[in-house]
Amino acid sequence: MNKVVFVFLAVSLVLLSGCVQQQEEKIRVGGILPLTGNAAYYGNAARNGIEIARQAMEEKYPDLDIEVYYEDSFYTPKGGVDAYSKLANADGIDAVITGASQVSLAVQPLAKQDNVMQMAIFCSAEKYTSPDDLAFRVSNRNELEAKEAAAFIGKKGFERLAVIYLNNDFGVGFRDALLEELEKQRVKAVVAGEEGVLLEAKDFRTVLSKLQQNNPDVIFMVGIASQYGLIMKQAREMGLETQFLSMRSAEDPVLFENAGETAEGLVYTYPFDSASKDSEIEKFSKAFIEAYGTVPDAYAAEGYEGFRVLAEAFGECGKNMQCAKNYLQGLKNFSSVFGSMGFDGNGDVNYGFFLKTVKDGKFVPCECG
Repeated sequence: MNKVVFVFLAVSLVLLSGCVQQQEEKIRVGGILPLTGNAAYYGNAARNGIEIARQAMEEKYPDLDIEVYYEDSFYTPKGGVDAYSKLANADGIDAVITGASQVSLAVQPLAKQDNVMQMAIFCSAEKYTSPDDLAFRVSNRNELEAKEAAAFIGKKGFERLAVIYLNNDFGVGFRDALLEELEKQRVKAVVAGEEGVLLEAKDFRTVLSKLQQNNPDVIFMVGIASQYGLIMKQAREMGLETQFLSMRSAEDPVLFENAGETAEGLVYTYPFDSASKDSEIEKFSKAFIEAYGTVPDAYAAEGYEGFRVLAEAFGECGKNMQCAKNYLQGLKNFSSVFGSMGFDGNGDVNYGFFLKTVKDGKFVPCECG
């Protein structure tokens, strides 16, 4: 072989090898979120939060080559599994961010089998908890939010509680946690009815009619805001005058579209205060407002923190999954937009909740004394 040709080939192989090695160092993260349908607000808010975090992490780790590939889960387990299969097969992801309990639970065994790190957001189901593996989340478990709701029910002295819940892992899990917390706190409210509803349901008159017969003085809703709005409006049309309570998923503008004035007075639990003077929150809120022209909410905040801690782990460890897992498990008192946060041995976090309400057509902190 001609010596010049041989040298050329040798150099080409070296350069090609270098390119392949560089490509292999790209960190690929899948984002499985509800991007269309009646839960799309949550997914798109989280996606915007992820993008703000990506910009911040690019500045902190300029040599970190990280790409995010988004897929629509349609807020269903099947949609989540289909999205994961596409991301795993076509994009060869190293990590996945999954939104919603039912989606995160469906993806969890697949990610574990593939040794893919999973970061769940707006995922509160207790069943997601798993020890010493690659599954983490920046959402509190159900009982922590339910604890705040149960305390409010007890404080207000409600006597007859009804629950309308979305009949999936998320809704059933929160309902169970709420009832358990009421018992733990020895709240005297009697459960005056429980009704599960499907994700596609829009007419709740039959459900409300059943509950109305039991004369509840408070109805707790667990599901999505589009349904909350319809439930409250239809209840008022039926003459059902009762206090409505809910949880973090209430904060979605579609609530006002569907409920109108009947949303007034709704009280719900919430984990993120965008008006806080905390430096981390101010920094995040400023970047978010500059990018999207609106104030971030809890779903944007979870997307932001979920991506941020993943990027921290990969920035410190590269694709060494054992190192990345150890790094996350070692995060204690991490300064987040939810306050001081850290992962336990199950990949779970623990931070506080407060009460908000609807007043004059706005979501505002609740003076619920």
